[in-house]
Amino acid sequence: MFGNNGSVVVGYDLSNEYAQISYTENGAEPGKTISLTPGTEQYNIPVCLFKRSEVNQWFVGQEAVNYSEVEEGEMVGELWERALVGDNVSVVGEEFDPLALLALYIRRSLVLLTSEVKKERIKGIMFTVPNLTKRALEVLEIVTDTLEIGDAQICFQGREESIYYYIAHQPADLWQHDVEVYDYNENGITAFRFHRNKMTKPLVAFVDRKEYEAVGGYNGSEAEAEVMDNRFSDVVKDSLAGHIVSCAYLLGTGFEGDWCKDSLRELCRNRRAFRGNNLYSRGACYAMQDNLTTKLDKRNMIFLGKGKLRANVGMNVMRGREESYLALLDGGENWFDSKKTVDFLLGEGNSFVITITPLDGKNVRNVEVVLDGLGDHEPGTVRIQLEVLMESEDTIRINATDMGFGAFRMATHQLFTQKIQIKTDMEQVKE
Repeated sequence: MFGNNGSVVVGYDLSNEYAQISYTENGAEPGKTISLTPGTEQYNIPVCLFKRSEVNQWFVGQEAVNYSEVEEGEMVGELWERALVGDNVSVVGEEFDPLALLALYIRRSLVLLTSEVKKERIKGIMFTVPNLTKRALEVLEIVTDTLEIGDAQICFQGREESIYYYIAHQPADLWQHDVEVYDYNENGITAFRFHRNKMTKPLVAFVDRKEYEAVGGYNGSEAEAEVMDNRFSDVVKDSLAGHIVSCAYLLGTGFEGDWCKDSLRELCRNRRAFRGNNLYSRGACYAMQDNLTTKLDKRNMIFLGKGKLRANVGMNVMRGREESYLALLDGGENWFDSKKTVDFLLGEGNSFVITITPLDGKNVRNVEVVLDGLGDHEPGTVRIQLEVLMESEDTIRINATDMGFGAFRMATHQLFTQKIQIKTDMEQVKE
């Protein structure tokens, strides 16, 4: 994929407050993050729009903030949450679709990228959001359909997965044990813990999260700094308790200012700590790069976060005279993305077997799918169209349709449906 051809992959971090855009050229690391002011680390692009009164003129991001201070009009924020809710938004007396507003923001914000790299060089964009729910995926698919970026591949993931990809691309000694990531924003502190189970094959990686209240708002006073420092020390002690942690990362505007002294000493005891605020977008960039190049060997390590399918689903089939395994759904993928349709010839009887293999390799199950009412037939004279998809995080739906066998047996198009519950001990695997 990459060579001396000027290829670019992009990581786009989107939240309710800000967006960030990182990109990599020709697979080079560590890549670059777009800054609002060249030469600085002002990576946060405000997620807002400003519409001038009486004219159809919109401003985006920092320009929206600037124009709102000198022009008549209305500022619109919380674009991500508004899009998730879906209710129309009133702006200067007009009603607008929140998905259209978010799409406008994303298109305009990407101008910051295309002013540095040509659009035709972009081979892929990975969008990362705080929580990749089914609704979030629907919103992202709709708004990104409006992007005019040629044949570039567009993918989506949650922030936990971006943390996974970022850490997995750092030197191995930094994640020899667990890794802690602290994100301090206006909603409080979120502590993420990256950890792995080394007893499984492939190795399974997790990113857990724990929420804490804000420890204060630094105002420059020594008294407030001391209070915040003590409170964050308590957060550090609580989040690290019972874990061996190799390193930690501090993210977010809440860590700005020189207030976390004692807490940093606590955090840096026997481990390294880093400050920065572009981890999510860079992690998304690494993920997109790996999607296109398979640089990170997914056979050796799988990320298993919330919303991921926790088992492999397949079936044994005959290919000629040899039996082989046909993979249907892959563990580690988003459950709401997991779907496959295949055709096969039914053997003897009116049933077939689906194999469910948890990623820990334990408690493998063979589940018989019975086609009640199919009728008598000779082996190999019924073509079954099989659709396998996830109905929820732990429920597989099997749709099997009788497609006949050409002129030898007419298709009835009879549909057989069966649901299978996935039962795993993956919570125990995390221990």
